[in-house]
Amino acid sequence: MDLAAARAAGWRPTPFRQFILKIHSRCNLACDYCYVYEMADQGWRDQPRRMSEAVVDATARRIGEHVRAHRLGGIELILHGGEPLLAGPELIRRTVLAVREAAGTRTRVRAGVQTNAVLLDEPFLRLFDELDVRVSVSLDGDERGHDRHRLHANGRGSYAETAAGLRRLTAEPYRRLFTGLLATVDLANPPVETYEALLEFRPPAIDLLLPHGNWDAPPPGRDPSAADEPYGDWLAAVFDRWAGAPERETSVRLFREIIALSLGRPSASEMVGLSPAAMVVVETDGTIEQVDTLKSAYEGAAATGLHVGRDGFDAALALPATAARQIGADALSDTCRACPVGHICGGGLYVHRYSAGSGFRNPSVYCRDLYRLVSHIRDAVARDVARAKSTTSAGTRAARPARASRPEPKRLSIPEKVFLGLAQGGGGAYAVDELWRVQRSKRALLLRWVREAARSRDPAREARARQAYAQLAEIQGRAPDEVRAVLDHPTVGVWAHAVADAGADTDPITALAAAAAVRARDPRPVEVVGGPDGLFLPSLGLVGRFAGTGVVRAAPGAPVTVTSEAGTVTLPDDPHRDAPGWRGLRSVEAEYHGMALHLLLDDADPLRTVGGDPTPRLTPADADRWRAALRGAWRLLVRRHWTVAEEAARALIALTPIVPSARGMSSATAHEAFGVLFASLPDDERDLAATFAHEVQHAKLGALNDAVPLTRPDDGVLYYAPWRDDPRPAAGLLTGAYAHLGVAGFWRRQRHHEHGPAALRAHTEFARWRDASALVARVLARSGRLTPEGERFVAEMDRTLRAWRREPVPSAALDLARTAATTHRDRWQSRHGRQV
Repeated sequence: MDLAAARAAGWRPTPFRQFILKIHSRCNLACDYCYVYEMADQGWRDQPRRMSEAVVDATARRIGEHVRAHRLGGIELILHGGEPLLAGPELIRRTVLAVREAAGTRTRVRAGVQTNAVLLDEPFLRLFDELDVRVSVSLDGDERGHDRHRLHANGRGSYAETAAGLRRLTAEPYRRLFTGLLATVDLANPPVETYEALLEFRPPAIDLLLPHGNWDAPPPGRDPSAADEPYGDWLAAVFDRWAGAPERETSVRLFREIIALSLGRPSASEMVGLSPAAMVVVETDGTIEQVDTLKSAYEGAAATGLHVGRDGFDAALALPATAARQIGADALSDTCRACPVGHICGGGLYVHRYSAGSGFRNPSVYCRDLYRLVSHIRDAVARDVARAKSTTSAGTRAARPARASRPEPKRLSIPEKVFLGLAQGGGGAYAVDELWRVQRSKRALLLRWVREAARSRDPAREARARQAYAQLAEIQGRAPDEVRAVLDHPTVGVWAHAVADAGADTDPITALAAAAAVRARDPRPVEVVGGPDGLFLPSLGLVGRFAGTGVVRAAPGAPVTVTSEAGTVTLPDDPHRDAPGWRGLRSVEAEYHGMALHLLLDDADPLRTVGGDPTPRLTPADADRWRAALRGAWRLLVRRHWTVAEEAARALIALTPIVPSARGMSSATAHEAFGVLFASLPDDERDLAATFAHEVQHAKLGALNDAVPLTRPDDGVLYYAPWRDDPRPAAGLLTGAYAHLGVAGFWRRQRHHEHGPAALRAHTEFARWRDASALVARVLARSGRLTPEGERFVAEMDRTLRAWRREPVPSAALDLARTAATTHRDRWQSRHGRQV
């Protein structure tokens, strides 16, 4: 690099404002991803364990010189390691006081420490409180995620000790010292669950760091030749959860930086953007180094040849290597400079660009991931800005009637960011949680309706309904989770709707009270009324040997019994197992890389016919086949389709096996039965994984419609649906389009992981269903059958699909997709004519 030419052109170095002091070179943990100990540069082995007082004093003098030379009003002093607390309180005290004294009274020194918190005890906290040293803690998520890598040398996890240190830090009077958490992204950890695990400590800020790697030594799960974007998908899922929260829960620096850059503001970190890097490192022996993450590239990458004993920090500023991290776009590769988001991404972290032979003048090894994340956030910012401008131009008075005219109760509203996330085809776990909130509110309203409806029946029914409702309310006060598990059972919604819409029997409310009593071990007997198939206890199972009325007893310490005119049935200790006269709802589970799916295998509920032709009770062998199928599909979803996996894990609580159709695998959801997937046994894991993507979309849209009606009342007009043989009303057309948006998204990601005929199939599926959904979105947009909210929803769907339609597809797959679409439409028109 020609620094003389750069200076002649007007460039000037930016003085250092962040001084990172490695006061101890060893660590009390052995994290397997650590760039200091586990990657290319092993220079730590030659460093003294602890920074000497002489080096501390020399460093402080050099910092003072730099501050005065550049008239800096404020700097950051970061105590680092290794683990800096190993240096002990006295060296920490000396270091902080020496630097503050050297900097002088006109310069504010903001001191901080980056620690794993294992040693963070009361004496250290008192010291930090006295010296006003702020504390950031390294934590990678929940215990499973954290202990995957952050281990002691003997393999023992460190989460419990870190969490204990955090609890001490976040308690008064020390909470003011807590600046946030630093978490390294691990694709094996579910993104939203990881983020929410970090939130449990109420951090003011979170730094999400990509694991270090480069083109020669790629990071885990990042194949530089692959077209996928696993880290981008991971971070986008967290962004949606973060941005979709009704209130800001924390600051995520990476996201806030990208938002600021999208709005034309400068960046304040080296992770993204083109702002000059202004940090410098001093090792325990006094050597001055560039940012130490460069150690992950090659031996000596961070070295400067300088030492605080003989050199000032201005000497480091004069180095070409320092200038390369300060000259902005001039240091970028041609690819990055031509990229439409290059000014936001900034080429990513400098160290991630390295490749032997070409050095650092390359795109980041995370190029695709960064493009995915930046585009995702930039689009979200653009939508927010457009809405803000629209609201401003319309005026406050124009906005008020729209809000006031909503007939839904406030508790059934949906946050705007959740609505938009859903409209774009995703939403993530947080959006599904919001939909569950809507469904629970709706079921609570329906349950009150059931109680009131019983008044118009005979006095005995009214008395049973009122008593059951009162028992549910009382148990809920003591054991809310147990009542929630009962009311969440999908067919509770089916029955409650039937009472409200068709005057169905109100007596099944007694089974709800009984199920809650069994789960909570309530001592009071519950009077129950069965049906022609027996007595079904939602979330638990079916008493097949039951007649007329009966009593359920579930007192603590005694077996649960159900007595009726048919005799007494005793439930097993685990009610999900079978016993004479009792069919328990078995569980089917799958787990991959710490992310789990837990479903009830509902092959006993008499109301399960709402989703298709149910199979008879499965044999143990059939149940095991389902478990194997789920494990395969779940592994695929967690590895390649994070958002689908998270949404499925949050949305679904039951699986009901149904009989396949003549064409093959069948699947369904039911609007009234939110939480259940109806499906026949698949041919392979891809089919079942795609079914999850398809049916979760159906479930999400149905639940959203309960809060935000998207279509107007049916006017009798029917439309062509590219995935159906029959004409569909506007509401059904929207439901199908949204489901196939999910299907297209599944194959869009999956096509990059297939080879040969499987790849051709995946490309074909993507092309066919993105084009079909786009066609239907256009039809719906001009149909006049959408509500204002529906118009916004379809516009966001269309935005997603327009972007996808610009993505290349192999010509062979495109031909197959277009041929299939034309054949379907021709066949449909031969049956139904040229309808809309």
